[in-house]
Amino acid sequence: MPSTSVDEAFVGAGEVPGLEIWRIEKLKVVKQDPKLNGKFYNGDSYICLNTRKVRDKLEWDIHFWLGSETTQDESGVAAYKTVELDDYLGGDPVQYREVQRHESKKFLDIFPNGIEYLEGGIESGFTKVDRDSYTKRLLHVKGKRNVRIEQVEVTYKSLNHGDVFILDDGMTIYCWNGKDSSKRERIKAAEIARKIRDEERGGKGQVILIDSGKDNDKRFFEALGDKGLIKSAEEGGDDSEFEKNGIREIVLYRVTDSSGELKIEEASRPPLKKEDLDSNDCFILDAGQSGVFSWIGKKCTQNEKKAAMNNAMKFIKEKGYPEYTKLTRVVEGGENPVFKQFFVSWESDCDQKGLGVLNKSNIASYNTEAFEINKLHLNKDHQKKKVMFDDGTGKIRVWRINNFRKIDVPENEYGIFYEGDCYIVFYSYKEKMSDKYVIYFWQGLKSTPDEKGASAIMAQQLDDQYDGKPVQVRVVQGKEPDHFLLLFHHKMIIMKGGFQSGFNRRTKRANSYSETKAKPGVKLFQIRGTTNLNTRAIEVNARAASLNSNDVFLMKTLGNAYIWEGQGANEDEKAFAEIVADYAAPDGDLIIMREGKETNEFWDLLGGKEEYASMSRLTEKKPTIPPRLFQCSNATGRFWVEEIFDFDQDDLCEDDVMLLDTYDEVFVWIGEGANFIEKKNALDGALEYIKSDKSGRTIENTNILRVKQGCEPLNFTGYFFAWDPEKWSKGMSYEELKSQLGEENVKVTSVSEEIQMFSKIYPYSKLSNSDLILDGVDPTNKEKHLSDDEFELYFGMTKEKYSSLPKWKKEILKKKLRLF
Repeated sequence: MPSTSVDEAFVGAGEVPGLEIWRIEKLKVVKQDPKLNGKFYNGDSYICLNTRKVRDKLEWDIHFWLGSETTQDESGVAAYKTVELDDYLGGDPVQYREVQRHESKKFLDIFPNGIEYLEGGIESGFTKVDRDSYTKRLLHVKGKRNVRIEQVEVTYKSLNHGDVFILDDGMTIYCWNGKDSSKRERIKAAEIARKIRDEERGGKGQVILIDSGKDNDKRFFEALGDKGLIKSAEEGGDDSEFEKNGIREIVLYRVTDSSGELKIEEASRPPLKKEDLDSNDCFILDAGQSGVFSWIGKKCTQNEKKAAMNNAMKFIKEKGYPEYTKLTRVVEGGENPVFKQFFVSWESDCDQKGLGVLNKSNIASYNTEAFEINKLHLNKDHQKKKVMFDDGTGKIRVWRINNFRKIDVPENEYGIFYEGDCYIVFYSYKEKMSDKYVIYFWQGLKSTPDEKGASAIMAQQLDDQYDGKPVQVRVVQGKEPDHFLLLFHHKMIIMKGGFQSGFNRRTKRANSYSETKAKPGVKLFQIRGTTNLNTRAIEVNARAASLNSNDVFLMKTLGNAYIWEGQGANEDEKAFAEIVADYAAPDGDLIIMREGKETNEFWDLLGGKEEYASMSRLTEKKPTIPPRLFQCSNATGRFWVEEIFDFDQDDLCEDDVMLLDTYDEVFVWIGEGANFIEKKNALDGALEYIKSDKSGRTIENTNILRVKQGCEPLNFTGYFFAWDPEKWSKGMSYEELKSQLGEENVKVTSVSEEIQMFSKIYPYSKLSNSDLILDGVDPTNKEKHLSDDEFELYFGMTKEKYSSLPKWKKEILKKKLRLF
């Protein structure tokens, strides 16, 4: 239960999923406007609370961020108040200390658009944004996966060819791309420039993208004020190279104040055991390059709890470690995998047994214990039966979030949602003569983070009006629970776009992959469901490529409306199409068009014939073997596989590998952020999955294919409702941002071919080149891909003799040969 004694600024914190940030102002905690999230002044200290809903409970991470110029008093208050917030949330959160320019990946991941360092602080006052007055500034954009944005001196001397720079010159915003900068940096910089234009310039002004060495950059350097020799990418620094702690021995220290005086004394050295920890005390784990951990025992004194982080910071200072050394606070019973990996024996109630379902956290050490792939065939009917608490006949009221306000939705539009908006649905009903309430806040997939945050806040405000009696339910587009659907009497329609709001201008993406090819005024709705309750309609791109043989589509034109029935469509979908037609196309004739019997006029209205998802499995009205989706990950430190039910495109996790089984074909989908172990084990697992199937499938009669994120073929996307081809690229690639055209085609390959890549031999010259990313090569075991001759030439021994060496000797040899 939350503590009742807490700073007023923290009251209500952590009650709904999302990010909350406080700044230390004159040694007091002040909550920040969500619009400022991601902007940090180097002279200040901040407290950031990230609340997540995992399964049916809330989990929290608290990061306190210290600017490079913050005062000792402010950093001390930030540390102390972080403990206070932790206590308020029941002592469950994990605490992290973050230092400017040395933030953890976990912290940076909270800010998908990167973080921006600003000069100054509370003593110098915030820089007020005035749309009629501009101060020229130069922003440095750097990073591979997690981008940082830092304000630098406005001069050519700040530039380098390895990064991207944004010159904000008021009504003209330049993106100068160094010739060796990464595509990710260029895309991120373009997004940031557009946000500056839209949010700080009211949508006015011009964004100009400049490729160094290709485009005319005369205007850029005129605006910059001078021009000279630009530093090379090497002089600008490697994106992935961060300053590291010197290699230190791992030591566990006990922290006590039993005598009234603080003592820090060595408790143990590796191999560490869980039993080395004592619930009555606090401990400091000096974990070398992984940083310093402050562990809080359940029975330690209140003073020890409050002082733990400050004591750990003093420890870092006394040891002479860099100021930016990572510091993490964990509590007994809530240890994360990164902490646990330093102990040779650590068992808890939530450890994996068999194919148990686990909560994911930071990547821990990899455990090679094999999962039992054959068990996946036993779980086909594992999905739980859904039970509803009410028949949906109570009272309902719906609001749309617009410009931070709730706007009433007319009753005749109940059930109509826009993917770019958020809504609040308030439902009241009677149960045993007492009033009951449910507050649903529905979030469209294309709504902005601000809108999502506002919907959660307004749901809480509505909850407060009813003295906390309502049950709050967050609903994400595509994951609507049955009771939510029941409230709209079998009419759930999701439209493209959204109402104009004060958050971000929604502009049309001209000439992007999914732009409609249809005649003016044509709209296309995909209709899918397995029962009359869960059948719904979603507006899709008006082109023939959007069709799917398994579904019904409604095409609305300026005149008539057409219902296109795919061969595999069911009766509920056909009936629902007529309901949608009554709303979306009340005028004109309704023409039924069956797949294979289309008229030339039909294809002409859609812009011409195109290939669409029409595999044999999709033409079955009642599929004998429904498709199944599995998530493959080693984020817990063990490789595990979990089935995803009622799946849609949003379930494809970019940091993992997914396995889609359509029976005739099995796809191994590789997310951009998937690591080497996940890729290798998922590919091997796909083959074992088919080999262990007793239904008659074999690796000879089943296509087992590898698909990369963003390059999915129709025989893959056809199994996902309303597939969005823009999702992975956010609408356009960098090239499309510049030239408004272009699309990359990457072939689908067989899993057998991909597995062969993991044993491919490469020459030493390629393996020792850290700039090269070689398919199938584990970056921690590059030596395995050397030929026997080259191995003996460079290592001076055979592979067999090398394998018998202790690990530390192997690492010394690999570092010497640049194979690390």
